[in-house]
Amino acid sequence: SALAEGLPDDPELTADLALPAASAARRDEAELTPLDELMTAPVRSIEPSRERTVARADRSRHTPTARPTRLQETPLTLPAAGPAEGSASRRARRRRRGPLLMLLALVLAASVGVGAWWFGVGRYTTTPGVLGLDQAAAAGRLEQAGLAVRVGEPAYSDTVPVDHVLRTDPSPGAKVLDGDTVTLTVSLGVEQYQLPELAGQTLDAAQDALAASKLTYGQALEEWSETVPAGQVIRTEPAAGTVLRPGSVVDVYVSQGRRPIKVGSWTGEDADRAIAKLEKRGLVVETAEEHHDSVPEGDVINQSPPDGTLYKGDTVSLVVSLGPELIEVPNVQGQGQEAATEALEAAGFEVAVEPFTPYFGLGFVMDQERAGERVRKGSTITIWVS
Repeated sequence: SALAEGLPDDPELTADLALPAASAARRDEAELTPLDELMTAPVRSIEPSRERTVARADRSRHTPTARPTRLQETPLTLPAAGPAEGSASRRARRRRRGPLLMLLALVLAASVGVGAWWFGVGRYTTTPGVLGLDQAAAAGRLEQAGLAVRVGEPAYSDTVPVDHVLRTDPSPGAKVLDGDTVTLTVSLGVEQYQLPELAGQTLDAAQDALAASKLTYGQALEEWSETVPAGQVIRTEPAAGTVLRPGSVVDVYVSQGRRPIKVGSWTGEDADRAIAKLEKRGLVVETAEEHHDSVPEGDVINQSPPDGTLYKGDTVSLVVSLGPELIEVPNVQGQGQEAATEALEAAGFEVAVEPFTPYFGLGFVMDQERAGERVRKGSTITIWVS
């Protein structure tokens, strides 16, 4: 304690550690040292082991019977303090050491507290809150706080606008060391996908394209198409280009090829009705006319193809009757029978010869049937010969 207080010497301590004080304390169990030796002994501080050695040496030179009488009659006054004075000195030293120990304790506690604060809290800083800021503003705020910035993989968000901070790692308010790195996750906005154009693809390819776009394949609906080959996609519902949320259901319309059209048989039917029906079905109708002795005028004599199926835009040919062919009957009156007959047959008629009354046997045509009229070809014309 004396050394700690910076004292090169402490008289009270020296007196407490002096040999007479040790001898007086053991007066009841050891013989006293002769007065002349005791008075000549230097008053100095010695180690406890040295004190015991000197005391043993003194006891070995004197016996109990050699104790001087004058020591018993006249007590020796020593500079060492008695029990009461030693207690007072120790109390005084304790009072002096108390503030020092208190100071040391305070210094130690403060050191421990500062160390605990530094390693527990002091060396850390708090991550600033940058959620909702755009990327540039967030990076600037973090750098001002002494932190490094890293931009991680972006993510979709239904609430945070595009290019604004969605989350950070560490999160806002977290304790980090100065210079640590904060990773920013920037928003891509609402997750949605544009429905790709699937027309002309096979059904399998369309399903793969929908899966790649994070859309759900609904069902395949077949329909006829005059332009898309069978087995290929005609269209989708919703239409291509529509922006959809992930998992939205898309139906695919697949071509069955060209729709077959039934022609039907129109022979003997009214030509105008046949033409209207066939054109309504998407067929092209071509017509030709000719005379027919048995098919009334305006009816279909025949068609090509006669029946079966065609496809939209294919052609159906119809032959329409003009009715029987009518020929003007030549006038052969006055001609000889043979010449008249040849003329009528050349015109397409049959010739019947009847005698004219009165009959003279001259062989000239005196009269004929329907001269100058238009009659059906092949009709029989009667002539009367004189």
